Amino acid sequence: MTTARTTDLEGRQPRPASHREFARTRRSSLYVRVVVVNAAILLVGLLLLLWSPVTVSAPVSVRQAIVLVAAAMVLGAADAALLKFSFTGLVALVNRMETLDLLRPRDRLPEMGGAETRALIGGFNTMLDRLEAERRASTRRSVATLEGERERISRELHDEIGQRMTGILLHLGPIHDEVPETARPRIVAVQDEARAVIDEIGALAWRMRPAILDHLGLVSALTALTESLGGHGPARIETMLPPRLPPMGHEAELAIYRIAQEALTNAVRHSGATTITVRMQSDETELVLQIADDGDALPDAGADGPGLRGMRERALLIGGLLNIEANPGRGLRVALTVPTGHLGG
Repeated sequence: MTTARTTDLEGRQPRPASHREFARTRRSSLYVRVVVVNAAILLVGLLLLLWSPVTVSAPVSVRQAIVLVAAAMVLGAADAALLKFSFTGLVALVNRMETLDLLRPRDRLPEMGGAETRALIGGFNTMLDRLEAERRASTRRSVATLEGERERISRELHDEIGQRMTGILLHLGPIHDEVPETARPRIVAVQDEARAVIDEIGALAWRMRPAILDHLGLVSALTALTESLGGHGPARIETMLPPRLPPMGHEAELAIYRIAQEALTNAVRHSGATTITVRMQSDETELVLQIADDGDALPDAGADGPGLRGMRERALLIGGLLNIEANPGRGLRVALTVPTGHLGG
C-alpha cells in the first residue's frame, strides 16, 4: 500500500485549498472587481441618460433635478449593494480576531463573501487549527510535567514524611509510660497532633495523585473525591454518576477528574453553598460533567485566573468545551462537554 505524499520535493507542506483558490482568482482581484463594478454603474447611468427621454437644460429645472437626484441615489444604492458582497465577511473576520479565545476549540468562522475574503477566512481558520494543535501539544507536555511532579511529591509525602511521622508517633508510646504522671497528658496531646498530621499528609498525598483513579476508574475516583470534600465544609454534596462510562484513555480520565477536583474545591471553600451537585451523563456523541452550587457566585468567576485557566487548558487538551455560568444569588455552574470520539478509549 502506497502512502500519499503530503509534502513537495523540498519538504514543504502543501498550500491550503483557500490559497489555491486565491491563486486562481488573482486575475480578478478585489481591486479589479471594485473598478469593474463602479465602471459598470457609470456605464449604466450613461446609457440611461442617452436613451431615456429625460433631458437636462440650463438652468436645471426642479423636475430635472429631482430625476437626476433619484437616478444618482439608485445608482449609488446599486453600487453599495454590489460592493457590499465583495467585502462581506471582512467585518466578521476582524471581530473574530479581536475576540479570539484559543482555549475554546472548534470555534471557526464560516467562509463568506468574495474569493479573496473566503481565502482570507480560510487561511485564518487554518491558522486557528495550527494554533490549537500547537496549544494542545504544549498543554500535553505541561500537564505531563505537572502530573509527574505531583506523583513525585505524593510519593515523598507518603513514603518519607508520612513514615517519619509514624516513627515519631511510635517513639512517643514508650515515652508516655516512662514520664511522670503529670507529663502524660502532654504526651497524649502530642500523639493526637501527630496522628492528625499523618492523616493530613495522607489526604494531601491522595489529592496530589489519587491512586484510585488508576485502579478503579473515574466514577470511583469522583465518588471518593466528593466523600473526602464533603467533610470539609457545611455544604452537602449530591452525586448523580452513571454506573459505567464510555471507554476512555488515561489522559481524558485525568483531565476530567482534575477539572472536577478544582471546581468542587472552589465550591466547598469559597461559595458558601449549602448544596453542591455533581452530575455526569454520556451518550453516543458526548460526555457532560456538571458541577453546580447554590451559593454566592464568585464576582470574578469569569476572570481568567490560574484555577479557571488550568481547567480550560485541560478541557482543550481532550478536545472538550468548558462553560462557566455565574448567577449572583443562584450559584455557579461549571459544565464540561467532551465529544465521545475525543475520549481516547
